[in-house]
Amino acid sequence: MMRFLTISSLAVWLSTVCLGQSVHDSSTVILRFAGDLLLAGHYEEAAGDTPGIAFENFNLFRTDDVSVVNHECPITDRGTKTPKPYNFRMRPTYTKALTDAGIELVNLANNHIFDYGEEGLFDTISYLDSAGVFHVGAGRTSAEARKPNLMKIKGRRIGFLGYYGGGEAPAAGRSTPGVAPRNLGVIRQDLKALRQVDSVDFVVVLLHWGTEKATMPDSGQQEFAHSVIDAGADAVVGHHAHVLQGIERYRNGVIAYSLGNFVFGGNSRDTYDTALLEIRLTSEGTEYDLIPVGLRNWRLRVLEGAERDGVIMNVSDLSKDFPGSIFLNQKENP
Repeated sequence: MMRFLTISSLAVWLSTVCLGQSVHDSSTVILRFAGDLLLAGHYEEAAGDTPGIAFENFNLFRTDDVSVVNHECPITDRGTKTPKPYNFRMRPTYTKALTDAGIELVNLANNHIFDYGEEGLFDTISYLDSAGVFHVGAGRTSAEARKPNLMKIKGRRIGFLGYYGGGEAPAAGRSTPGVAPRNLGVIRQDLKALRQVDSVDFVVVLLHWGTEKATMPDSGQQEFAHSVIDAGADAVVGHHAHVLQGIERYRNGVIAYSLGNFVFGGNSRDTYDTALLEIRLTSEGTEYDLIPVGLRNWRLRVLEGAERDGVIMNVSDLSKDFPGSIFLNQKENP
């Protein structure tokens, strides 16, 4: 059973689940996803020696089973800048902010993970491993970059994979570091292994992709995402556009094309609205919700009232041209 929303029921839904307070039993697995996280640059200037200011009054990642973000930079104080317009790195001491916030898993397959070369990537992996934060999408070899993260939660086996297909970070090779390439043949192989060898119950594919500032995915992205669902993924979660895009229901899966910026110190904007995608695996099926979140002076909070409704209506409108979305009461696509 899949849970959908009619526009007429949207107001009731807004007043209940959007605060992250949906009713569920103890067997329900709650997964929450956010977009780009960059605790560096302008954020570091504001936070100084208090790296966790963004999460001081934000508990959604502490009350779910798995919280996932795209970690948009290496964690290092070493390495040499890669020649490019913008380079970012997070202080190693800021790693504690991730664990204190309740973040369990980060995607490293993105265009900034190689901003400080191999040393930056290697340090990132070491700091995350030491902190107990899981990661996907990059590694010292292609096998490591493509290695899924497997979690067993409340009796369910859940797999996560991450991929990047741009030119700012190299694809990992047999004996060279880099990211997992956003190649459909590669993804199909990885999904087949997860289903047949690891016998997972639910698979999430994280994709760093798309055109920056575009509010709609292009036709190539839609075709690619559909193919990933057809190959065995249950959810595709995207980022890189820095803005929210629509959320499509395709067959038995869901596609969030872009979750926008979460906490993004790459620019000076310290106040804006964004959202989390929540996926709930219940005894009766899979449910989806969008939780509007605001960043105010670099501090996160769950939005309420008109601010909350505005985000929901915006993403609902951006989803209206999809044959199915989480905002429409429709049967699953064939």
